[in-house]
Amino acid sequence: MSNLTNAESYTWQIIQENYEKIPQLSISELAELAHVSLSTVNRTVRKKGFEGYGEFRYSIREKKLPEINGFSKEVLGAIAKNQEELLKTIENISAEEIEKAVELIQESEEILIFSRGLSTNVADELMKKLQLFRKPVSLHDDSKYMAYYARFINEKSLIIVLSLSGETVEILNALNIAKGQNPKILSLTVNANTSLTNLSDISLIGYKSSLEVNYFDLDVHSRLSLSILSRVLIDAYSIYTLKQ
Repeated sequence: MSNLTNAESYTWQIIQENYEKIPQLSISELAELAHVSLSTVNRTVRKKGFEGYGEFRYSIREKKLPEINGFSKEVLGAIAKNQEELLKTIENISAEEIEKAVELIQESEEILIFSRGLSTNVADELMKKLQLFRKPVSLHDDSKYMAYYARFINEKSLIIVLSLSGETVEILNALNIAKGQNPKILSLTVNANTSLTNLSDISLIGYKSSLEVNYFDLDVHSRLSLSILSRVLIDAYSIYTLKQ
């Protein structure tokens, strides 16, 4: 939410607190509820990826929240967010790209995994599972170590990058260093058109919901989509190795 102004952040919080009411609220009623202008409401939803309030309201009306007894409306909204990320990430997965990614893993002589922040939790699981297949894998989440090891790879090396934004400066700097050695680069991200995907040979693209549950001014966004991509990749690689 770092791209939202204070007024827009507050508006988005009001929207989430009244998520189920949105289909019945006009833009004027929502603006009055949040004590903001109509333009602030429109700017807020546009920054969240919608054409305007009308499209945003329609998208909520079309969503069906899971019926789970005992949960509050707010928790049901959070469940719907995770459901949306799960289903749309699976829909986004390309079988052809997964097969190409599996081939990159199989053909590599060494694998380096680059990540930062909470993405490192997913990266650590990916590293440990690849090691079970006796692949030489190392994980680096420190910018200096990424830049250092990027100098010593070669065309038989594979760099796997996990990044939500695809614009993490420290990772991009390391990849630009590595490019001189011609390694293969596989990225797991949620944005198709980024500096990271432009540097990658293969990109697996997930989905990140525009509905945000936390209000912290920190990078604590859900890595569910990265986890799904990672698990599908490992499952596909496992099936591949069993057939050999």
